[in-house]
Amino acid sequence: SMRTRESFVYKQSNPVGNLLAVQSYAELLDTTPTRTDDDWLKAKSYSELPGPNTWRLLSYFLPGGELHNMNLIQMNRRMREMYGDIYRFPGLMGKKDVIFTYNPPDFEMTYRNEGVWPIRIGLESFTYYRKVHRPDVFGGIGGLVSEQGKLWADIRNKVNPVLMKVHNVRQNLPQIDRIAKEFVDKLETLRDPQTNTLSADFHDQLKMWAFESISFVALNTRMGLLTDQPDPNAALLAQHMTDFFNHSFKYDVQPSIWPYYKTPGFKKFLQTYDDITEITTNYIEAAMKRFKLEENRENKCVLEQLLTLNKQVAVVMAMDMLMAGIDTTSSAFVTILYHLARNPAKQAKLQKELKGILSDPSEPLTAENTKNMPYLRACIKEGLRITSITPGNFRITTKDLVLSGYRVPRGTGVLMGVLALSNSEEYFPQSEQFMPERWLKQDTASESQACPEARSRNPFVYLPFGFGPRTCIGKRIAELEMETLLARLLRRYRVSWLVEQPLQYESTIILSPHGDIRFKFEPI
Repeated sequence: SMRTRESFVYKQSNPVGNLLAVQSYAELLDTTPTRTDDDWLKAKSYSELPGPNTWRLLSYFLPGGELHNMNLIQMNRRMREMYGDIYRFPGLMGKKDVIFTYNPPDFEMTYRNEGVWPIRIGLESFTYYRKVHRPDVFGGIGGLVSEQGKLWADIRNKVNPVLMKVHNVRQNLPQIDRIAKEFVDKLETLRDPQTNTLSADFHDQLKMWAFESISFVALNTRMGLLTDQPDPNAALLAQHMTDFFNHSFKYDVQPSIWPYYKTPGFKKFLQTYDDITEITTNYIEAAMKRFKLEENRENKCVLEQLLTLNKQVAVVMAMDMLMAGIDTTSSAFVTILYHLARNPAKQAKLQKELKGILSDPSEPLTAENTKNMPYLRACIKEGLRITSITPGNFRITTKDLVLSGYRVPRGTGVLMGVLALSNSEEYFPQSEQFMPERWLKQDTASESQACPEARSRNPFVYLPFGFGPRTCIGKRIAELEMETLLARLLRRYRVSWLVEQPLQYESTIILSPHGDIRFKFEPI
């Protein structure tokens, strides 16, 4: 429409319009007067928070600077060394300040005061793309990552019964299990029987498994990525997703002038978004046509269930699942498998549990036989403790808070550094050890000795999927996929790590394994 085009032109030419579109959460903040209670008055002022000023921070990113060419993890670690367990990271290029904290009481204070509509600013480029650059496609709906307040709650309330109910998600187990079996069968064709090594890149193969799994859950569509005739667009989309994570770190995490000036690099990023949108839209439209021809099926996929509620929300959610469900799940799985490969005694314990569930490796996994897999689930938890998908959880404070003895006014960003604490002796004794036993309950530990004293008593230190109303919406799906593939893979092979060095990671907006990733798969 003319109005949409006018809005589009205005926001393209007006950086203030861009920033308002991206950061429209001020109306969600608490409107009561500034606090005057004793805790607030006794606290140190906001200006006393440690941290660099804007110009010093900018100098850190220049060649020779403290943070030059560092990834997110390195950057966080260096800043903490310089400024301590709480510091202020000044807002750059129109962004708000962010307080980095490594004190768990601050985590609890932040979460306990976030209210029913927590504010978590996602990727600003993502919000800009959907709400400003392409309103023709998204109709003003940014999705769960971008929306705030009532708009966010309306979507989340529609989606929660579909994606957060265990029973609803686990109805996908038979097909997810079939996909896991196909993946293991494909690995067998790639395995050299003499050396037990693979002739293809394991991580790339794993991304195809993750994509095949999430496309079934979201669209009830099989891409054929584990066959000899994969859908060519799926491989393209996987590459676009890798580009998306790299671009997003550059334009959403590092300082950037894109809200004021669209650089050639940022325009290339928008093209990546366009490519992702085009491919996912085509998949969604094809799935919707197929649904009309298969109306009487019992089990309906996520897209079908959401279409009965709201078409636009359904399309955006299906797209988000395809975007978010490839690199995240595959990266987490590599981490978990790596730790099991490096710890053969723990792997043997898991295989003993799996043999009790699947006496014959070809038996199907069912709702019944997957109920009792405490050691497998503990292995997943322990892998995610050592390396979570993101280094921290983020919120915008809706109220004035006192964090680590400093006044933090409403509307300030807070990043809670859970990854560093999950690898700290203070919260997890023998934190460098892969010890699934720390997650076992006494009553479920048969031969495996439960060791709950080896995990933190503070529930806010370990939160791989976040906390509260904005808990990761894909949590149940990711757990189902990882549990199923881990059971299938470890029931069939003894796995060992072939590289001399530990597993390496690159940190964009997620932590992703990279470099030399080689396993040996010895048939059981």
